[in-house]
Amino acid sequence: MNLKESSEKICNILTSSSYIDEAMEINILTDKVLTLGKDDNERALSIEGLISRCHPKWLGDYYINNITYKEWTDIITDFKKKLIEKR
Repeated sequence: MNLKESSEKICNILTSSSYIDEAMEINILTDKVLTLGKDDNERALSIEGLISRCHPKWLGDYYINNITYKEWTDIITDFKKKLIEKR
């Protein structure tokens, strides 16, 4: 799974659990990461913003329907690893 697919998975899970605003923010930031040039400061800020969300006290604190906490944190961790690779 690539970064876009990982982001879409998180956004779909968030949306199905009624975290619409957070899903939209993640989608917008991911689009910036994928479309802006590597030297663009806004891209770097978007990566850091997304990485900061991949924390047990941020996305990990959300109650997610139909999956376990471990499954949810594994998805978040995978997303974070993909973001770190894009730095």
